[in-house]
Amino acid sequence: MYIKNNIFKSIYRFVFLVLCEAGIILQYAAISQTGSKDNLIMLSCYYTMISNFICFLYFSYLAIMRPKSEKAVVKGAIVMCIALTGIAYHLLLSGNMEASGYFSPMLIISNRLVHTVVPLMVFFDYLLLTPKGNFKSFDPLVWTLIPIAYLIFAVIRAETSPLMFSGFGGTSSRYPYPFMDFDLLGTGKGVLIILVLSVIYIAMGYLLYVLDRLLGKKRK
Repeated sequence: MYIKNNIFKSIYRFVFLVLCEAGIILQYAAISQTGSKDNLIMLSCYYTMISNFICFLYFSYLAIMRPKSEKAVVKGAIVMCIALTGIAYHLLLSGNMEASGYFSPMLIISNRLVHTVVPLMVFFDYLLLTPKGNFKSFDPLVWTLIPIAYLIFAVIRAETSPLMFSGFGGTSSRYPYPFMDFDLLGTGKGVLIILVLSVIYIAMGYLLYVLDRLLGKKRK
């Protein structure tokens, strides 16, 4: 399906920007209630926040500049970038976050926005408002650049900053997520988990590529 109606597209993306911004602001507002400036700083280092910022900036660009077409490889990267946020949260992290014991109503709402609503709305923007059949066979490999860049950032930050992450099971760590905590897992196991997750991510990218080709052929 491809909806060409520009009014619908503008309204949809305006609603997206409002909800995405609300999720980001509420995250910071909820964490500020802990009274720790360090927690506010570290919040910006989570992949969740970075991916939501990326989506907000990209859709702000679309809303302001109104380009005649979107670069398919970029749109795919945005979809996959935020899809990782939603999938990782619901499959790997939500239970650990609940075990931390800190859950205000504001944080619950913001978690739903940044981990569920934003990823779903980005996917439906692709599904409903983006022409299909434009992805290239090597695009899923290009889409890995954002997670790889984040991994490099997380490792460098762990080695250079004294600030610690907290929130998963009430423990502190130099790394933002348990599945990439090399201190806890050890280098060998940590690298193996990252490799497995990378293969899964690339496979998901190719599933999106196949879906795009099928929808593109159906449209033609």
